[in-house]
Amino acid sequence: MEKSQGPSPPEMAAPPYPGPPLNNNTGAYQAQPGNQPVQQPVYQHTPQQPQVLQPVNQVVVVQQQQLPTHVPGQMVCPHCQNTVVTTVNHKIGMLTWLICGVLGILMCWPCCLIPFCVDDCKDVEHSCPSCNNVVHVHKRM
Repeated sequence: MEKSQGPSPPEMAAPPYPGPPLNNNTGAYQAQPGNQPVQQPVYQHTPQQPQVLQPVNQVVVVQQQQLPTHVPGQMVCPHCQNTVVTTVNHKIGMLTWLICGVLGILMCWPCCLIPFCVDDCKDVEHSCPSCNNVVHVHKRM
């Protein structure tokens, strides 16, 4: 004997999907009144040729020589390409004038001429003894 079941419970409908309803017959979207479907822009993809980069094997060697300061120094002359010990010549520079001005403002009139006689207050000009060109100028200030 079969058990008779009572009336079947009503089928519960699924909660509404937030998008446009689906037409069960065709499986296509059905436009609702007042809501027109938005046309999406069509993008076309154009394939490009792949670019092949070839590695470049270049080695650049930069030799940096230490520049001399207030004493003669050994360096390569950029003009004659000889390795020489530079000759120095002291020139009046910004530090010499600054010390003279400060001593003049402080009313040390005879003392304001002292920086012009002291080599440690002057700039140092290095020159090549072979070609006599200026190689480097060491500025005190």
